[in-house]
Amino acid sequence: MFDKRATITAALLGLLISTGCKKQQQPERDGYRVVGYDGATHQWTIMRNGVFDGKYLRKRLTVICNFYQWGDHEASDGEKACHLQVGELIVPNPFPGKGNEQQFVDVDEMPDEVLSIVEGSGADRVNQQFRILKYEVLPDGK
Repeated sequence: MFDKRATITAALLGLLISTGCKKQQQPERDGYRVVGYDGATHQWTIMRNGVFDGKYLRKRLTVICNFYQWGDHEASDGEKACHLQVGELIVPNPFPGKGNEQQFVDVDEMPDEVLSIVEGSGADRVNQQFRILKYEVLPDGK
């Protein structure tokens, strides 16, 4: 005969192992994650996640460079001008504050299908502007 308590205990232990030991995936910090670059088309893929109108959403933006400007140097125009690093998480920080070692970062999605990323200050300020080719809101879990 099977001991009912042992069977129930084994079932509960199995349930705990299968559900409790899995690492709960936390939503990524709000920001813009550069997830890909296609060298043939010069298109960047950027995932934007955050709370919009009280709801957590993930958006995928496919963009292409308009221009890149570093400090007071002349801007470089064209699809090959911008420099992002695949895997980088760009977190807006428009008000770094005094004594804060974090740099200024401002990201704007403009209504005329433009994405602007400005980082740093003074002679080290980098301004990159992209044209948004495709904009998708992703369903939960994707």
